[in-house]
Amino acid sequence: MTVRSLPSRLVGIVEALEFEQPRVVSLPMLIQLAVDTGAAENETEAVKSVYWLQELGWLGSVRTKGAWEFIPGSRAGVVGSGDRFLEFRAHLAVCPGWPGVLAMESAATVLGLAQHLPIREVVALPPDVALPKSLADWRRVSAVMPVQGFDRHDYLPTWNLEGLVAGIALRPSGYQDLPSLAQWLPDVGAKLRKDALLACLTSGSESVWQRAAYLARIAGAEEVAVAIMSEHPPRYPIWFGATRSGGVYDAVSKVSDADLSPYLSGGIGA
Repeated sequence: MTVRSLPSRLVGIVEALEFEQPRVVSLPMLIQLAVDTGAAENETEAVKSVYWLQELGWLGSVRTKGAWEFIPGSRAGVVGSGDRFLEFRAHLAVCPGWPGVLAMESAATVLGLAQHLPIREVVALPPDVALPKSLADWRRVSAVMPVQGFDRHDYLPTWNLEGLVAGIALRPSGYQDLPSLAQWLPDVGAKLRKDALLACLTSGSESVWQRAAYLARIAGAEEVAVAIMSEHPPRYPIWFGATRSGGVYDAVSKVSDADLSPYLSGGIGA
């Protein structure tokens, strides 16, 4: 086991971090801690304290500039946490107003719906917001969700169930693990909140509303599907995903589906 040294002047900073147990810390946060605990008298000294803590193994490197992973003393040696969302947390710590939200498969696993981790984590961003370089290995979907469509899980903004259904209706190709979707969607009907889902669909096109009704029917939430179609009655047949041949046609929502339907064992309303 590696024993990390700690000069007396830095004890106050580490004690404060051990008490709060943050996953990641930002440079402004550490500078404030250094000043508050008497480790530094000014910002220049505080910055030196930060890099000293990094050299001593109390702060681990991340891709996001101006952020570090806090490595508490209870962890054996200078070992990272293995947190799959560490870089996401780091970017939020540095840019707290950033609008990124965990979406699609990433959100489904956080909510305990999907059992398999995605090959690439997924973040939803407005169309005009670029994906930061630190998240270059993530997959992005262009979507803006109202507050009714996301919650915070373990301090991370995450699409909730209604946000997921609305997001999939908006970008069917954005949920790439269709076998997993076919497993959990038929089991969530009782949890699907009508008013929240309607709020998430407010700015969507008619085809988005149709696909949402179709997904609600798969979930067994017929009352929710009826409410959706009452707001926007289906007028023309549309496709659920990219495939334009085969599959099934739901005459109620007027949605043809050759992408998700092959993985559904019980059909609509199962």
